[in-house]
Amino acid sequence: MNLHNVKTLTLCSGMALTAALLLTGLTATAAALPEKDFLTREVGHGVYELAVDAQQHALFAASAPSFDKDKTTGQIYKLDLESLTTVEVIKTSRRAFATALDEVNHVLYVGNTLEGSVTLVDTRSGKELAVLQLSEASDPKAIIHTREMVLDKQNHRLYVSGVAEKGVVWVIDTAKRAKIATISEMGEYPTGMAVDPLKNRLYVVNGRNGLIVIDTTSNKIIDRFTVAPDKKRFFLNIAVDAKNSRAFITDPDLPNVLVVDIGNGNVLSKIDVINSLAVIYNEKRQEVYITHRNAKLITIADSETGKVKQSIQTTALPNSLALSADANTLYVSIKQPEELIGKKPDYVMKIDLTQY
Repeated sequence: MNLHNVKTLTLCSGMALTAALLLTGLTATAAALPEKDFLTREVGHGVYELAVDAQQHALFAASAPSFDKDKTTGQIYKLDLESLTTVEVIKTSRRAFATALDEVNHVLYVGNTLEGSVTLVDTRSGKELAVLQLSEASDPKAIIHTREMVLDKQNHRLYVSGVAEKGVVWVIDTAKRAKIATISEMGEYPTGMAVDPLKNRLYVVNGRNGLIVIDTTSNKIIDRFTVAPDKKRFFLNIAVDAKNSRAFITDPDLPNVLVVDIGNGNVLSKIDVINSLAVIYNEKRQEVYITHRNAKLITIADSETGKVKQSIQTTALPNSLALSADANTLYVSIKQPEELIGKKPDYVMKIDLTQY
């Protein structure tokens, strides 16, 4: 579960391919604050994405505790937002990886990567509401794995990327709890996504320098850009600043977070960091947060200047990010290295952004 080069995906199969997509991230260096300066809390094994529920004052952490063939269930840890203590453990019938939260309707969408499906969980009762099968392959080896999910609450849509050499994006009507469309021609290994509900646009990056723009009213591709074609790039995640028509895009294999014009695919500037994994844009604070997995580092950068404001050194491998509703607190899931998987639990860190 600890492949670090996404470009080996064509040589991998099943769980190894999934691991490469979910866990990839390389190194970064900067003068950094130590982990001991921050609140951390052990959670459990196989923790991946996080979701903040301000109404319930909770942080949900998706977990795939085991990759053994006979252990296919997942867990959702419900943590207290302040103390990070576990208040409930919700069982799911399939392993849990990605998350997307609808606070108003109390539904947590959970990506089941290996099965190519999405599980719906009632966040109040902890009950599993439904499992939506997206990949329709009858052969388990041909299943298209889910990766990222983004929720358009305004228009009742959930978008799920399907990772394959001929990638897709699935569209779910959240009111009907049904798949309503499969958008094809997404290029090789579509991964990260971001949605702009006001402009009816979905932005998708892929493993071949691709930035794809979809009109969410028609589910049609309206633009396709090859970004920074001077080098082969495997884009992994994207965060969009819609007001300024730009995106922040990470690459686990190459240094710098690219700042890209979403209208034409041109690189506007770069955030000078090395290989990166997760990224979040904070409009309120004009900041960008980035994880650098193998370097055990988290970066806080100024979104306007691109300068690194602060870095935080972690003991293990920072993975996913989630932002509080008031945009003043950052939560990070941190995974154990391969040699400690199953021996030491993954954990979560809380960062008070007002201090920086």
